Amino acid sequence: MPGLRRIVLLLLIVPLVASCTDTWQADQGLMPTAGPGVEPSSAAPSAPGADAARNAVEPVSACGLIGALITAERGESAAGYREMALTVRNCGTSPYELDGRPQITVLDEDGAPMKIAVVASRHYTVAPKRLVLKPGTAATAVLSWRNTVTNTSGWSETGASLTVATSPDGTPQLVTLPSKLDLGNTGRLEASAWF
Repeated sequence: MPGLRRIVLLLLIVPLVASCTDTWQADQGLMPTAGPGVEPSSAAPSAPGADAARNAVEPVSACGLIGALITAERGESAAGYREMALTVRNCGTSPYELDGRPQITVLDEDGAPMKIAVVASRHYTVAPKRLVLKPGTAATAVLSWRNTVTNTSGWSETGASLTVATSPDGTPQLVTLPSKLDLGNTGRLEASAWF
């Protein structure tokens, strides 16, 4: 029995250690590697918005690269209505500018962009404006949606993560969600302005 335990332990530890040895790139997270027998392709087809997802800054690199970290807070829900706050914190050493509403792309489980319309919030109507965050300060935007399913098949869309830029020309950042966006089949996500 001790021999079996060693084999099981090795089968668990070796892949874990191997996964920790990938080359790190400060500007793009882990360097992508091709699987066995797969040639990397530089001309892979991409969906609209795929570049935003692929070029998004990983949270671990955000403070060093862009001076701000965007996080999603645990959402609230009631009777099919959902809310989730996005917080952007200036973790740099100089002022950080926000402009208007967050620029959002909803990603599926595989990190592919979904066809979700991100529109102005009807519930949080603060006017979009330019904000400048001093180091250590933060701003919030609120996402809201309805988990409404109107089709007879019961099919619904579920967002697993987001890319979020703080302004129309800002660098997108990958944002991990505390819970999935259960969007029903509305194809719609509302976003308030930064406040």
